[in-house]
Amino acid sequence: MDLKRDIKHYANSIGIDLIGFTSAEPFEDIRDILEFRKSLGYLSGFEEKDIDLRINPKKTMTNAESIIAIALSYYNEPDDIKNDISKFCGKLSRIAWGTDYHIVLREKLEKIAKFIKNKKMDFEYKAFVDTGPLVDRQVAYRAGLGYYGYNSVLINDKYGSWIVIGYMITNLQIEADYPLIDKRCYGCNLCIKNCPTGAIEGAYKFNADKCISNILQQKKEIRGKDRPVLENKIYGCDICQEVCPHNKKIEHTSEDRFSPVKLSPMPDLIELLNIPNKKFKETYGMSSAGWRGKKILQRNAIIALVNHKDKDAIPYLQELLKDSRSEIREYALWGINILQDMD
Repeated sequence: MDLKRDIKHYANSIGIDLIGFTSAEPFEDIRDILEFRKSLGYLSGFEEKDIDLRINPKKTMTNAESIIAIALSYYNEPDDIKNDISKFCGKLSRIAWGTDYHIVLREKLEKIAKFIKNKKMDFEYKAFVDTGPLVDRQVAYRAGLGYYGYNSVLINDKYGSWIVIGYMITNLQIEADYPLIDKRCYGCNLCIKNCPTGAIEGAYKFNADKCISNILQQKKEIRGKDRPVLENKIYGCDICQEVCPHNKKIEHTSEDRFSPVKLSPMPDLIELLNIPNKKFKETYGMSSAGWRGKKILQRNAIIALVNHKDKDAIPYLQELLKDSRSEIREYALWGINILQDMD
C-alpha cells in the first residue's frame, strides 16, 4: 500500500490544490530569524511567543513523525465586483470575500484525517489552521508547496501567493518531500516599493507592526499617523500581492466558498456603521473579517469614512457620538474634527 500516493489522490478529489509532506524534525533553520524578529518587536501579536514551540513539532505532539501541509488558492475576480459600489465604500482584502478559510481548510484536514484513519487504525494527528505554534509558511515551504517572496509570503508557480495554508502533525512515518530550492523570487522590489507603511523593510525583512493588515486587526488604538494610509480598507491589505509579478496569469480558485456571496468586497460604510448585531453575524459571521468582532470593523469603517475626505460624511459620524461604546465615540469625534478642518 502506497499511503502517500493514496493521500495525495484523495486530497485532490476533495478540492485541495496543494499537498506536501515533511518530517517532524525541528525547524532549527529559522530559530535565529524568529529570535531576531522577536527582539526587534516585529511580531504581529498573534504569534506564539515560545520559540521552541514554534520550531519543534514534538513540543506539540510528542510522538510526531511527519507533517502534512495543504494549501488552497483563494484568488478570484468576479466580473460584477464594482457594479454596486456606494458613495462611501470600504474595501475588504480578497481573503475575506467568502467563507472563512479557517473553516474550509479545517474541514478538508479533518476529511484527510478520516481517510487516513480508515487505512491506518493507529493514526494520530493534531491539525491547525493559523492556530498552531509552528510557522505554517515554513512547514509548507519545507513540504515543497512554494518558495518565499521578498514580502515573506509563500509563492507557488501555479497559484501565486494567493494561497492559504493548513497542516497536521502526525505519527505517520512517511517519505518527506523537498523544498523548492531551485525556485526564487524575481527580486523586482515592487512589494517593497509599494508598501505604504514600509512594513517590508528589505528582502525577506517583514515588520508586522507596520503592516496594514495587522494594524486593522489589532484592538489597541490605531496611531494618528497610521490612519490616513489605511485609505478605505477595513480588513486586510492586498497591495504587496497585487503588484507581485508572480501573481500574473495564475489559476483562479476552484473553491466556490471563497467567492463573495453574502459579503460585498467593497461594503457600504454607512451600512456597516449602523448594522444590527443579528445582521452583522449573518453577513460577516462566516467571513474571516468577522472574527475580530463588530466594534473593530466599525472602528476601521470610521477611519475609512474619514479617508474619503468628504464633508457629507459628518452627519453620519455625528450620529455615532450617541454610541454607548467610548472607543466608537472617540474615533467619530476625531473624524468630525478632521473633516470640519478640511479645506
